Amino acid sequence: MTVLAIASPKGGVGKTTIALNLAFALSGRGHRTLLVDLDPQGSIGLSLAGRPKDAPGLYETLRDGRDAFGHIIQTRRRELSLLTFGQPDMGDLAPWTRDVESDGRLLRLLGHLDAEYDLVVVDTPAGCGGLTREGLEGSTHVLSPLQTDPLALRALPQLVATVGSLRAEGAPIELIGVVLTMTRFREALAANVAQEAWALLPEDLVTDTHIPYDRVFAEASAKGVPVGLMRRRPPPAAAVFDHLAQEIEPKLGILPAEEDDEPIHLVD
Repeated sequence: MTVLAIASPKGGVGKTTIALNLAFALSGRGHRTLLVDLDPQGSIGLSLAGRPKDAPGLYETLRDGRDAFGHIIQTRRRELSLLTFGQPDMGDLAPWTRDVESDGRLLRLLGHLDAEYDLVVVDTPAGCGGLTREGLEGSTHVLSPLQTDPLALRALPQLVATVGSLRAEGAPIELIGVVLTMTRFREALAANVAQEAWALLPEDLVTDTHIPYDRVFAEASAKGVPVGLMRRRPPPAAAVFDHLAQEIEPKLGILPAEEDDEPIHLVD
């Protein structure tokens, strides 16, 4: 069972951008991937053109006790599927959330879905309580975006403490990485936050891959596509998520099939 939660105590740090584009990159490496939106804002559906923004999804599945596979959207890429948040009744959302938190239905669903996929990627709401905590409890791994901003760095211990609390309760979750986002290393403030993160956190916890500040991410969202599908020739920023996918594969235990990885001579 491999369920990867993308989580952060602070909003606006790039969670949905990472969840969508990382799921796309992992599926491109041959992993059967399901991307699940746990955020009532429905950011995954809103980030994609076409029917995802209007489709029923997780909300309807857990409300009605229906088979989630009826709401899963198959993308043009065979290895990538989506379960959007759906179309919540805002008057019902608070009691729905309390029910989900109290009876374990989300945990059961994640376990059920995981049996059909190599990997489930969960985009969680900002914060560490409520649906996010439920999502973390049902996950095996968590990757946390850390915006190069002082407030984001100060909030990070909340997530670390939450993961520690869940592990103490027996949840099989592991924080596998903190990925720096919206990086502008030429700006002193961003560079200082990065230096603090590298100094405070274990060396192997901060990923080598970082997500730069790049307008192409907003452009891709405006067009409703992952960055890798912006053009026939993907923009350079798309490679960032391929690098991140390759970096975290060993920690997720989903390495692709072994291939002959010997050097290739340029000339016979």
